[in-house]
Order: sequence, then C-alpha cells, then structure tokens
Amino acid sequence: MKRWLVLLSLWGGALALSPEEVWKALEAHAKVAGYLAQARQGNVVYQVAFRRPWVRIDWLDGPPYLKGSALVSNGEKVWSRAPGGPWQEGKATAPEDPLQLLFSDPQGVRQAYEVRDVEEGGGLWRFTLAKRNPPKDERQPAAWRITLNPKGHLPFRYEVLSPSGKVLSQVEYLRLDPTPPPQSLFEVRP
Repeated sequence: MKRWLVLLSLWGGALALSPEEVWKALEAHAKVAGYLAQARQGNVVYQVAFRRPWVRIDWLDGPPYLKGSALVSNGEKVWSRAPGGPWQEGKATAPEDPLQLLFSDPQGVRQAYEVRDVEEGGGLWRFTLAKRNPPKDERQPAAWRITLNPKGHLPFRYEVLSPSGKVLSQVEYLRLDPTPPPQSLFEVRP
C-alpha cells in the first residue's frame, strides 16, 4: 500500500504546474494582439480595449467623477477626458501593473518579478506574481495574485497585494473577448 501511495504522490508531483509553465503562459499573454474586456474593481465597472500598442479605458459605472470618463494611450502619448469634458493630451507613463507591462517589456517583468504559490483547479491557473524587491510601504503593491485561463492566456481576476499580503484592490473580469478591437475605437477627436 505504501508503494502505491509513493507512486501516486510522484505521479501527482510530475503533473504539478511549474513556475516555468506559468512564465510561458505569461509570455503568450504578452504576445496577444488585442482584446476587449469589461472589468469590475470595487463599485467601478470599466471597459479596457487593447490593440497593440494602443490602450483605451472607458469608465462605465461608478462615482460621478469617473462614470463617462476615458483614457487613450499609444504608449508615448495619453489622452484623457472627464465626464462630458474635452480631451486633454499628455505624456504616457509606464504602467505599474505587471500584466500591462508584459506587453511592452516581458523580459523586464521576468527580471523584476517571480512566480509563487502556483496551483491549478477547474481549468484555471492561480499564482502570485511577486516583486523581487517589494516596497516597504504597506500602501504600495508588492504582488499580484492572478487567476488565468491557460488557453486564452488572459486573466479572469487578480488581487493587488501589499508587502504583508493584505488585499489592496481586486479586479474581476466580467466579459473578455480576445479579438483585437477596431482601430477606430482608439481615435481621439478634440
């Protein structure tokens, strides 16, 4: 009986998901040409359109100062507007979210982050993408706990964690279409 248990545990260990498999999925995510997603963060619902290198975010529901506002970026410039206001132009800054950074610098993400706590269940992968050098400030993001669809290489949800593991924010994807949206969606008319 002990032999069978040892064999089963070895067999189960051989099928376990490895951090390297997660990195391969994240690299595939970094190569996605575009997608359209609707997500919820707390009481705010927003839509993200991505078409390499363009990103557009439209806030659909939430506090009055956010609802109806939008942001468009091509990686170099950013255009934003408040509800009912005109477009304002500025210089784009690099995102702090490693899932967005993957699109511009996948090797940099691999150097700055490590994969931890990998598990698989229900056809989804769950893991933590943690900064190798976490901040000391508890209000700053130190890790992202991600639930990923390995077939689509896009997240279903993620939590932003503080250095002590406290959840700072949580994003849940309500809809996800891995088809690049039309370029017309990213046009800004002042």
